[in-house]
Amino acid sequence: MIKNYFKTAWRNITRNKVYAAINILGLSLGICACLVIYLITSFELSYDTFHPDGDRIYRITGSIKHAEDQKRDLATIMGPMPTAMRSELSGFESVTTFFNYFAKVSIPNGKELKKFDAPRQGEDHSDLIVAEPQYFDLFKYHWLAGKAATALNEPFKVVISESASHKYFGNETPDNVMGREIIYNDSLRLTVSGIVKDWSGNTDFKFKEFISFATIKSSFLKNDIDVTNWGFWDYNTQGFVKLAKGVTLAQVEKQFPAFVKSHVKTGPGSKASLSLQPLADIHFNSAYDDAYSRQAHLPTLYALMGIAVFILIIAAINFINLSTAQSLRRAKEVGVRKVLGSSKSNLTVQFLTETLLITTVAVIVALLITGPVISSLQSIIPQGVALNLYNPATSIFLLLITIITALLAGFYPARILSSYLPVLSLKGQGSTTLNQKSYLRKVLIVFQFTVSLVFIIGTLVIGNQIHYVLNTDLGFKKDAIITMHTAYSNPIDQVGVFAEKVKQIPGVQLVSQHHQTPAAKGHMGTYISYAANKAKIDASFDMSDENYVPLFGLNLVAGRNLLHADTIKEFLVNETCAKALGFTKPLDAIGKIVEIGMNNGKAPIVGVIRDFHSQSLHDPITPFFIASLKKGERTVSIKLTTRGKQADDFKNTIAKVKKAWDEVYPNDKFEYAFFDQTIAKLYEKEQKTARLMNIAMSIAILISCMGLFGLATFTAQQRFKEIGIRKILGASAARIVSMLSKDFLILVVIAIFIASPVAYYFMHLWLQDFAYRVNISWWIFLLSGVSAILIALATISFQSIKAALANPVKSLRSE
Repeated sequence: MIKNYFKTAWRNITRNKVYAAINILGLSLGICACLVIYLITSFELSYDTFHPDGDRIYRITGSIKHAEDQKRDLATIMGPMPTAMRSELSGFESVTTFFNYFAKVSIPNGKELKKFDAPRQGEDHSDLIVAEPQYFDLFKYHWLAGKAATALNEPFKVVISESASHKYFGNETPDNVMGREIIYNDSLRLTVSGIVKDWSGNTDFKFKEFISFATIKSSFLKNDIDVTNWGFWDYNTQGFVKLAKGVTLAQVEKQFPAFVKSHVKTGPGSKASLSLQPLADIHFNSAYDDAYSRQAHLPTLYALMGIAVFILIIAAINFINLSTAQSLRRAKEVGVRKVLGSSKSNLTVQFLTETLLITTVAVIVALLITGPVISSLQSIIPQGVALNLYNPATSIFLLLITIITALLAGFYPARILSSYLPVLSLKGQGSTTLNQKSYLRKVLIVFQFTVSLVFIIGTLVIGNQIHYVLNTDLGFKKDAIITMHTAYSNPIDQVGVFAEKVKQIPGVQLVSQHHQTPAAKGHMGTYISYAANKAKIDASFDMSDENYVPLFGLNLVAGRNLLHADTIKEFLVNETCAKALGFTKPLDAIGKIVEIGMNNGKAPIVGVIRDFHSQSLHDPITPFFIASLKKGERTVSIKLTTRGKQADDFKNTIAKVKKAWDEVYPNDKFEYAFFDQTIAKLYEKEQKTARLMNIAMSIAILISCMGLFGLATFTAQQRFKEIGIRKILGASAARIVSMLSKDFLILVVIAIFIASPVAYYFMHLWLQDFAYRVNISWWIFLLSGVSAILIALATISFQSIKAALANPVKSLRSE
């Protein structure tokens, strides 16, 4: 019996090759989209789910709220905060802190040194942290050598992972690597005191080297890592806690207000607070920025899941539409089968078998194209996403998607076809309601194009916002500027030597030494206060020389520029900072003595600069100040001359800059980044979203058009004789094309009116993530609607024109 079902199903499929091909292609695209999205979401949702007691591990986070009701969330903390928490607060099983550190590495190898370049700070992820021994109380590792309790207790010790051991020492056994020397930044000589096995699960904590916290006080690290200053929030400082068993989050956090009041000083109108962020939230919460995690956008993942479901539904709708449209063709078959004794359940199983067979073929096609699809989307798909059929979860998903798709696409047509009355079926009439009114097919077509239109509108809105954030005036210049970071291990005087060499190069307009660029990913923060107004606010800041302002095109609205100095002697503040300090006009701030939360941080304001976006356009402009402090200025930016220059001229200039770099830093790799590209990276998530929306839109439109093409073909065949009669009675080809197209176009117009408010609602929500955003203009809906009509018209016109131009003699010829 089962064999007969499949033989009959195969015959029916091969007899209707065009419709079978449309169904298989549509379902395979839908299933492929579902499979790729499943692989992405399951990959992202698996991050840091494997830690023992992970539900009790939290990150310490801060928040600064200003008088203007602006709030800034911070994943960073103040250096001494975890130590103070450990001694002053209760409810913790363990408290730890670590510092992200960027360093080049040298491995003694006989008389030579094996060298490894440092990751670029602000650009790359660093595998190196300076950690307290308690780090290994929170995060558990399998130790191949050494002990968690003692490995980081002493200064000048380092624990490395198994992969780092292979990288530095080849295939040496863990016991042989113990006691070996690793040199960081040329002069920090550490001894390997432990080796741990790399985690196999997906994690944001991909650290492979752990320098003992005690090394800070005994080495030059104390110049880079301040563990005593309560004055500023250090971007590279992280704090984590593990709650004691039975202790709730609320019990711990209720101690924070008094702790903050005791240690963190803020002025009138500003308020600092602390909270604990669950470990499971770190991978998904973009409100907290750090130097190591690769955050995924949880709403985007949910949207992807929704897109997968809708695309699969659209593909199933094609199947339902084409199956029910062909019901008249199969009416006699149903009648004969019923007369010969087939029951309704037997016929239902037969038609479901056909659907299952088509779905199985579609799944096979989807599996064949999934690999190439993932490869082609590497720029927007997280690294590590891959199709593994040996993964039980993936196999179960494929089995479920096959069964669900077969039932979703086949159950309704199977029940309808099997319900025909034998007397009517043998006359070829089938179901009068289904085939004459076709309400279901019309509703499904409207649904298909509604989803496609939502994608079209969404794509246009997202593209418009990305164009806005990449091209709007940010308050500074970004073109023809390249930036280089120098290592902390190099003498600070070398930065000035390199800058002077670069200034002599033809094609270089300006050179500036500074700590960060105006739109860096993580500016440091501290307070700035003006005693006369009793104003004390939190602000981001940068350190720079006098060329910073003209090179980046910052505009002075009052006062003068900074003078380069070895110590902090004066400040530039932005307009928002001046206003927050109580100055009505920018000019009022000039000459006033302010103080910041750093050593020797008392000096006058000498200039006010026009507000600029020191963060991405997701966030509002906040108080910002600039001071000059040579020892903190390890980044060099170069403004290239553009007038009369070609691309080759830029290459030649950069080649000369490299030569100067090699002369000053012969042991360091020359790496640079164009400033405008660095800014574009701030919106990498949105650009990936735009590409995903483009792909989803293309798939949805393609599947919808395939279904529309199939229905147009069937309609033309059903009305073949009617068209012949109309032509004999004088109807023109244009009139017939209009007649055949009108019904479909009306459905598309209905879809436009349904999709527009739905798309507006979701895009309005998406735009709320930006403090500065575009308006959703009326032309987006008009363009989307016209595009949908043209797409539908192009899809059905081929069959309509073909039917209109056919010889009426053939259509009226009697069999």
